[in-house]
Amino acid sequence: MRRFWLSVWENTRLALETLQANRFRSFLTVLGIFIGVLLVVTVASILNGFRQSVVDQVEQFGTNNLYVFRLPLVQIGELDRDLRMRKKFTVEDALAVRDRCPSVRLLTPVLDAPTMGSLASYRDEQVDTPRLRGVYANDLELAHRVLKEGRFFTEQENRHRSAVVVLGFAADEALFPNGGAVGKRVLIDGRRYTVIGTLEKRKDGPFGGENEDDGVFLTPFDTVRRHYPSADEVFMAIQAKSGQLERCKDEVIQILRRRRKVRWDEENNFDFATADSLIQSFDDIVFAVLGVMFLLSTVGFMVGGVGVMNIMLVSVRERTREIGLRKAVGARRRDILGQFLIEAVVLCSIGGVLGLVVAEGVLELVGLALPDLAAETPSWARAFAFAGSGGIGLFFGLWPAWKAASLDPVEALRYE
Repeated sequence: MRRFWLSVWENTRLALETLQANRFRSFLTVLGIFIGVLLVVTVASILNGFRQSVVDQVEQFGTNNLYVFRLPLVQIGELDRDLRMRKKFTVEDALAVRDRCPSVRLLTPVLDAPTMGSLASYRDEQVDTPRLRGVYANDLELAHRVLKEGRFFTEQENRHRSAVVVLGFAADEALFPNGGAVGKRVLIDGRRYTVIGTLEKRKDGPFGGENEDDGVFLTPFDTVRRHYPSADEVFMAIQAKSGQLERCKDEVIQILRRRRKVRWDEENNFDFATADSLIQSFDDIVFAVLGVMFLLSTVGFMVGGVGVMNIMLVSVRERTREIGLRKAVGARRRDILGQFLIEAVVLCSIGGVLGLVVAEGVLELVGLALPDLAAETPSWARAFAFAGSGGIGLFFGLWPAWKAASLDPVEALRYE
């Protein structure tokens, strides 16, 4: 074993000396591998940071929460007729779920007012198309919101349909850039609301994008129903009791299937979303992007591998006399094979290391440009990139190494 490692070390030293003698040619040879590693590490790191931003944003609403929608949350293309014809949820559906599901801790129906094209304003400050949302008083706890100033509305204010509003962080900043929103009266879609509270900022979205929930105007659910009688697209936000999320989901399914008269052999005519399901949906997108990335990096590796094979074949031809001389003084076929094979692996590994180093530099620049994006290189990306570069050297260097080992020493010594 000691003799084997000594042979590996000696062949590695010889390979480094050969590569140093042809530095520019060696760099051009591994350029494809360098680009492949750079692509793998950079894209994987950015996607990893992007995913972590999404995870943080989803989990801040609560990992024990369940959201029930009439239509799929993620919609691609035009909805088919069966989806469009689904029956809409009512407040009675939400109350039935709340009262009949033992594992439900908190529940609020949610109703977004149709405010497209309207304005929210205070004096000279305006917000286009404000997101006016009606919820119950327990939404503060259910959605893990944090008050910045003032208070949240009460169930009594909901029953009396009071014209009060709690401003999200961005809404507060837009209408009251100098602060002091509590107690002021704002105009939203032509109606006066008294600001009773403001909310702390939510975590930013991926790439530092503003969290949409920061722009919300929260008002009592029944107030929205009074002001917008035509609004009827209700969905439910539910918080399950600790450790009972799956049981809660099963109970909600049973209640809603009975209320919506879904036959036993038919699929649910409503959809769910949890923190885990939202993250899984995003992971599916990430894995698709990673698949494309691996395909592109494989092309880079293959191009680099072909270049390595070509240069190694040229190296074998240039060093034919050297090979003949080594064989004449006792070098075995496996010694020659190991020499050229290790040279190819070292060549490609150097390209891999350069790609890793440059990728880390690129990520530093990305971090400076986008400080909110936690672009951290996953260990599997480094391992894949380095192992892939070494593997390419092993695969594409095998034929030139075998050709060198198979040379006849007499013919090699006579080669000019």
